[in-house]
Amino acid sequence: MPYFNNREGYNLYYEDINPSSDKGIIILLHGFASSASFFKAQIKVLKNFYRIIAFDALGHGKSEHTKELNISKNIRYEIIRDLEDLLKFLGVKEKYGIIGHSLVGGMIAQLICISHPEDTKFLILLNSGYIMIDNVIRNMFYNLLPYFIRMNFLDVVANTVEDVLDKTIPYIITALSNSVYNIDLSKEELYMKIEDQIFRMITEIKGYDPNIKCPTLIIGGRLDNFAPEQMSEELHKKIPNSQLEIIDMAGHFAPAQRKDVVNELILNFIRDLK
Repeated sequence: MPYFNNREGYNLYYEDINPSSDKGIIILLHGFASSASFFKAQIKVLKNFYRIIAFDALGHGKSEHTKELNISKNIRYEIIRDLEDLLKFLGVKEKYGIIGHSLVGGMIAQLICISHPEDTKFLILLNSGYIMIDNVIRNMFYNLLPYFIRMNFLDVVANTVEDVLDKTIPYIITALSNSVYNIDLSKEELYMKIEDQIFRMITEIKGYDPNIKCPTLIIGGRLDNFAPEQMSEELHKKIPNSQLEIIDMAGHFAPAQRKDVVNELILNFIRDLK
């Protein structure tokens, strides 16, 4: 299996499929606690035309796991750095399209488009949003929020953030205090770290301006409880040159649940760009 070393010396698994294609390159970015294999239904179709590059982020899938868990470590910039290094490792110099799934994969895809506008041909966001989930604390916090709060995240949290934190922090502390994580912090220290991360996340969301110029396809699921369709609609408003598609009878894992519909939307979008 192909691996490359990141700057910390960890082995990261990657896939470089159909490298001789002259139809273009598509990069796949998976979500939190997922892996490149999530896209197997999309790869099966896309590899017939395009060169596909995907990798398992550090601590995910077939890639190595860190020896210690940093509960508040910002992983999104490290994943971007690892992707940039992988593209150099593979000698990629031409433009590429990016497909990102979920809040982490989709956010990283957006940040790549922002930081490398000259290299990106198009962006496809699958069940994504504008929430900055990039570490264990934020992921646990967001998972604890009921659907109605996620639907109106900014409105609800802006007005009742202290109440929300009071209800969720005890559960987060219990999970992080589990011996599996080996967290050597007192409950008071953990409380402060959790509170700091959540307030930072809210601040980042309020100030988020994607400023994405490339053609963008946004696909959401009508039954998505993790990244509700309202987030896809908001992204559509924030990204001027974007197309929005909400799929009925599809949840957060629409690329697997409704693969035929998702694949058709992806292929038609890419073909229409020519």
